[in-house]
Amino acid sequence: MNLMRAKDIKDDPVMQDVVYNGKYVYIEDVNDETQEALIRYTKESTDTFEVDVTQLTEEE
Repeated sequence: MNLMRAKDIKDDPVMQDVVYNGKYVYIEDVNDETQEALIRYTKESTDTFEVDVTQLTEEE
């Protein structure tokens, strides 16, 4: 995924299906400088962590 798409998904009120390491995640924030997304798994935890946006995929 690219930085602009990650930002679009974060700002969309209808959360898209985004996958990281085979599990669905929510994008909480996107950092322009580091090109990382602050994410959390949708079902497992409220803990957040940062990953490079290129590691995220969007399911269609």
